Amino acid sequence: MDAEIDLNTFRPDRPGIRKVLGDLEAEIMELIWARPAHEGTMVRDIFEVLYERRRIAYTTVMSTMTRLAKKKLLRVEKRDQAYVYYPNYTQQEFISHFVGRILEDLFVSFSGEMLAGIHTIQDPQAAQQARQLYEEIARRRRQEETE
Repeated sequence: MDAEIDLNTFRPDRPGIRKVLGDLEAEIMELIWARPAHEGTMVRDIFEVLYERRRIAYTTVMSTMTRLAKKKLLRVEKRDQAYVYYPNYTQQEFISHFVGRILEDLFVSFSGEMLAGIHTIQDPQAAQQARQLYEEIARRRRQEETE
């Protein structure tokens, strides 16, 4: 996708995608990803599932889905009198994006420490993957600097 995901928060103590999304945002995205992407999802669809789990206001779901669209995780289209939301990314694409962005930010801020940390990885396969990732990020950074 051409849209750049707008993520500004990282909470390392949270599980999974909740590291970069709030609890309700993550729950909504998980529900949307569980549905066929081409069908789209209306606020009412998500609200009904969430309301069965706990009491939640329709407007809370609506404003959260609007916020997810502003963050570019969802795109919205008007269909008749309703808005239909579609995921801009699969769950795996989203995870790959935020992991890559976090690693790149770490590389930019702490490249020496990051490289030293790679040498402490015990698992040879994981260490090799980390070195390859480090080299890829360094290559991309050099390429961006010459452009």
